[in-house]
Amino acid sequence: MRKFMDPKRLWGTPGGPDEDWLRPHVLWLPQHLPDVINYFDRVRAVASRHPDVIAPIATADLHMTVQKIDARTADGTRVSAADLERAAEAVREELAALDPFGVEIGPARASGSAGIVEIRPSDDLEHLYRSVRTGLIAAGLQLPDAERPWWAHMSAGYGVQDTDTPELAARSDRLASALGRAVQPPTRVTALVESVWLVWERQHPGSDGPRYSFERVHELHLARGGSGQRAGASTSTEHTEGLAHARHDR
Repeated sequence: MRKFMDPKRLWGTPGGPDEDWLRPHVLWLPQHLPDVINYFDRVRAVASRHPDVIAPIATADLHMTVQKIDARTADGTRVSAADLERAAEAVREELAALDPFGVEIGPARASGSAGIVEIRPSDDLEHLYRSVRTGLIAAGLQLPDAERPWWAHMSAGYGVQDTDTPELAARSDRLASALGRAVQPPTRVTALVESVWLVWERQHPGSDGPRYSFERVHELHLARGGSGQRAGASTSTEHTEGLAHARHDR
């Protein structure tokens, strides 16, 4: 396994502006789903036995990235709260055409730089991805090029270093084998996708990382998924000061 947060993945620079470590994203969040959390607890228990290879992701930080958003608009200004408000309304209009849908999460496996959990079925997830992108673009936000096809997944942990010695390579191999056996049976868990969140996401590459935390800003429901904000929605996984893919296994 390789170190996940290598220099090419870093959003900011040490000693640079704090806001550089913040970027808007659209995420699917499973913290209200006990079966999903229990599934990841089992994966985390395996990953935690290999701290020299992987940093497990805490329950509060679990997420599926639907869409990354550039931190600056087309004219070079930083994305503002007003920009996100407009984007939320535009994405809601697109999601009104989609019904909530079920997904299967799993199995877990080791990738090149992370512990990965696949998510299916691809058709419904692809429609969600395209609808979110359409709304964000209509609101004037800048996005990376579309993935074709989009790879829906969640991470269970991030690689902490390159396993470039025989001993570390053997530890990495044992992790990969253990992850494959971690949640059998069952190897998958089901969940209902009813909404996604527009958030401010913070990258933590230092002593408290590697990890990503997020501040929930707007919940965006699929049609008939409900129009009210979920209880506790005003809280965040970590307080972030200010407002602020190529396929990267996150």
